[in-house]
Amino acid sequence: MSSDSHKSNALVLRQALWNLQKEVLNTLKEEFDREVGYQATPTEWFQVLTTAERYTWLRELTSLMADIDVMTELDFITEQHAAVARAEIERLLLNEDPPDETFEKIYRDMLMSGMSLLPLHSHLKAALHPLPKVKMEKMHSLTERKNWAEEHRHQARKKRN
Repeated sequence: MSSDSHKSNALVLRQALWNLQKEVLNTLKEEFDREVGYQATPTEWFQVLTTAERYTWLRELTSLMADIDVMTELDFITEQHAAVARAEIERLLLNEDPPDETFEKIYRDMLMSGMSLLPLHSHLKAALHPLPKVKMEKMHSLTERKNWAEEHRHQARKKRN
């Protein structure tokens, strides 16, 4: 498969993940607004999201989304890049085993309690199919994700010079 096809598949995946993340945040905001009895301003909601302990579980998804953004901005997306992206999304969002991490448990509960996430979750799964599949340890894939950022910095430096 060519770098161009990996790039286009990665962009489809990025959009599917972004849509899912957006709906997770919208669902949490609606829940928060109901609890406090008024509609929080975007600034207040952002402050709550970034400081309240009850939302720390979201950091893993936010970090993954940021890394996928970086990867899709690379000049060339390799088969390894695409495989790591798939492995990380499957690990975080599509794990079939009983949840053992806080994120997995809360996300799975959200998925089962409302219909709004289900189509987006399915769309994300479909977006993964064209990407290469590899088994990868979590620590190895985290290292690979850090490499994306380093590649991105290197490419940006080259473009500036």
